[in-house]
Amino acid sequence: MTAFEEFGVLPEIAKAVDDMGWTLPTDVQSEAIPLILGGGDVLMAAETGSGKTGAFCLPVLQITWETLKALHEKKGGGKNKASSSGGGSDQSWRMSVQDRGPAIAINPDGLRVQSRHLKEWHGCRANFGVSNRGMYYYEATVTDEGLCRLGFSTSEASLDLGTCKFGYGYGGTGKKIQQSTI
Repeated sequence: MTAFEEFGVLPEIAKAVDDMGWTLPTDVQSEAIPLILGGGDVLMAAETGSGKTGAFCLPVLQITWETLKALHEKKGGGKNKASSSGGGSDQSWRMSVQDRGPAIAINPDGLRVQSRHLKEWHGCRANFGVSNRGMYYYEATVTDEGLCRLGFSTSEASLDLGTCKFGYGYGGTGKKIQQSTI
């Protein structure tokens, strides 16, 4: 068993890390990896070269792998589909044209969003929400300059993500934002 496996890292990931020459975790990795894999929130500040990227990336790789594996087993292929809580029919995940701020433009495929206002926050939600318990994640690519905030909210939340108790977001600084004023 490698040192990283002792923190709960999957054997395949631990072997790859060992093959790269990471035989012992750094102090930052020793503290952060078990907490992140346990579902905790971690805020790290340390010198360059201290292992922060590894402390973040190893759990992200593992959580992503476990999530994709569970989706594949549950849905027979892990396709980008989910059941709507409203009608029970399958539909593709995309951003909702109906549930968006007035200055938000959404591509016809529902996968790209752009704010048309330079100084105000505007938001949108996906076409349907998560209705079961468990761990969830999303991926996003920011392709424009400017401010951006991504996160989760209930249907009661303001579209200005993170400004009320019904939602929270992560901005460009990586800080969790909830009930802030804009």
